[in-house]
Amino acid sequence: MRIFTLSTIVLLTLITGVRTVSADHVYPRNLSANGPWKTNLQYMSGSTRSDLPINDRGRKLAIDQAGVPTLIEIDGVLRAYFQWAPTKDETIQFFDHVGYSELKNGRWTEPKIIDVDFDRTLRHSYPFDPTVVALDDGGYRLYFTRNLTRKAGPANLMTLGSAYSDDGMTFEMEPGDRMKLDGARINDCAVIFFGGQWHLISPNHDERGVGYYATSDDGLTFERQDNLHMDGGAWLGNMVEYDGAVFFFGTGFTLKTTDFKQWRKVQRNRLADPGVALHNGKVHVLSVGMPPPTNKK
Repeated sequence: MRIFTLSTIVLLTLITGVRTVSADHVYPRNLSANGPWKTNLQYMSGSTRSDLPINDRGRKLAIDQAGVPTLIEIDGVLRAYFQWAPTKDETIQFFDHVGYSELKNGRWTEPKIIDVDFDRTLRHSYPFDPTVVALDDGGYRLYFTRNLTRKAGPANLMTLGSAYSDDGMTFEMEPGDRMKLDGARINDCAVIFFGGQWHLISPNHDERGVGYYATSDDGLTFERQDNLHMDGGAWLGNMVEYDGAVFFFGTGFTLKTTDFKQWRKVQRNRLADPGVALHNGKVHVLSVGMPPPTNKK
């Protein structure tokens, strides 16, 4: 979930003290407050056996100052997309953009940002909370959350949109909303193609254990279905197909289904908003984490 809400650019930067970083983002006023600049992405992997169990005790730092990961294999390489919030002088220009990194020789590369042709006159509509899927035509679709208004906090309504790319780096916005709720926000979606349909799941952040669920024939027009329910976690994460079933790696649990009606809990986990993918015979996971506390003397 995106913790930091975008603000309107203030023209009198020197007077207000706000440090601008690009045409559509603003440097946070208070770095001591909670925000995506205080989280990181932690990497772990496991064998593709049985119900894809993950031992999260062996996690390693992958990407700092990032959150909301999604994983996908592109041209034989494992790539992660995420919300990036760097605060170093050399990368502050990319603050709160969608970034990506690749796993090469056992290490994650330095993040870069994607290019999205969003309407820059509506700065608050910049895409965030990415989910990327591969399409049959060889292209890629980015599903994302966007703000409907400039309002901050729970009162700000959010919808799900999408953008298309040939290479996974430059995306062109697709018109309309992929999903929108009346009088409520929806964000942090997970999407997968399974059984001849596209399936979209998004957590109800106001009711733990409840997930919004919708299906689509073309990946663009989604029809809402009955909500999903499961105790012990949140429908905040990502999905992967393995051995004829779909596994939802969520926050607090990993679930398994073959029809999106009956779900079985196959593992309790300590993951937070994880991204997941199968690659080179292993299951790979990125989970949102926090840096260890600093001991003050």
